[in-house]
Amino acid sequence: MKIAVFGGIKDKTLFHQLFRENVKLSFFIDNNMELSDKTLDGIKIYSPYMFPQDIADFIVIFVYQYEAVRQQLVDLGVCSSKIINFYDDKLSLSEYGIFNEEAADRLRLEMKLDYLDKKIKALEDNQQYFERNFLYEAVDRIKIENIRLPKVNSVENTCKKIFSEKCSMSRYGDGEFEIILGSAKDIYQHDNVQLAKRLKDILMSNLPNHLVAVADDYGSMEGLRQENKNTIRRYMTEEKREQHYALLDMEKEYYNAYISRPYVIYPHDDIEKAKKRFGDLKRIWDKQNILFIEGDKTRMGVGNDLFNNAEKTERIIAPNENAFDAYDELCDAAMLYGKDKLILIALGPTATVLAYDLAKAGYWALDIGHLDLEYEWFLKGKGYSYIPNKYNNETFGDTNVTALSCPEYDDSILCRVGV
Repeated sequence: MKIAVFGGIKDKTLFHQLFRENVKLSFFIDNNMELSDKTLDGIKIYSPYMFPQDIADFIVIFVYQYEAVRQQLVDLGVCSSKIINFYDDKLSLSEYGIFNEEAADRLRLEMKLDYLDKKIKALEDNQQYFERNFLYEAVDRIKIENIRLPKVNSVENTCKKIFSEKCSMSRYGDGEFEIILGSAKDIYQHDNVQLAKRLKDILMSNLPNHLVAVADDYGSMEGLRQENKNTIRRYMTEEKREQHYALLDMEKEYYNAYISRPYVIYPHDDIEKAKKRFGDLKRIWDKQNILFIEGDKTRMGVGNDLFNNAEKTERIIAPNENAFDAYDELCDAAMLYGKDKLILIALGPTATVLAYDLAKAGYWALDIGHLDLEYEWFLKGKGYSYIPNKYNNETFGDTNVTALSCPEYDDSILCRVGV
């Protein structure tokens, strides 16, 4: 009997106890791309996107919260009957005939206790973050004058403004602020002094046809999922808040960057409200000629109907990562092909700058970030999830995207810049 093990490399010393003598561990699978193609005790480690599916009789998942990993394997074409979720409470260890049941039971109990300890610690941490941030959340509701909060308009008003006045928009999230502060998230854009300066300047800009949107993380965070509130509280320390405040014009009215997050930051079971948010956005490009400017594996609108009400869609393809390195050429291409079109940009912090420069030149350009992925997640209805053929820097598939055969997508590409 041949098996593969997904995750659990730190528990490798236990594997010789867990499996019966007739079981051979053929290879490891791990989402840590730094381990890909390396070996551990002479056994090869594969990426989930590259492993040989015809060798192992079963793939045993040694990840405690296994659901997302299991779905990832299914999306990549693995038959569900070949997948064993080791930490599933409903798993019968005797069913497959590969486990030493006493040792397996002991490990499952140890991991469950460890998991519960971590959950308790996370709850304690979340309570601490809540208490630290509570003053600002409360102030946003009762408006105490000596506590400062940035002025951030609602998502609904941001959408109405774009629709009614055809305003362009640049968005700022934690990634853009970290670049300004010299701590870029290397996954999609390394630190760049020129980019940091442009981002800092645009924050303070006041073009009449251009909206500067920031993530509304400073006050009550009303309506957001509890998990998202906890994440924001963890990030928004007093030190981080002061860093942001030093960069913002506290008298300026900002718009809401969460316009590009219609689904995943809100309660996932509130489908009707999410559907309305997407419907409001779709009015913006109804019967418009769209020019997408996106990464080479972003593929906005491919495989879904998010932009089906547009008159026509065309594309400029740029690098998924470090797109600002090709900025001048990218801006020239946008101005060449973007006349009389709605330009929708999904290109990380480069989109923030590009939308501003295009607006200044008289174009209509929106930085829409993860909007297409949000729609994919909404359609699946499971919150964050793996979308095999689309680039995502937040969940599985961040730098590994499956191939796509779509003549309509290929025909929509006007040019490629930097790729």
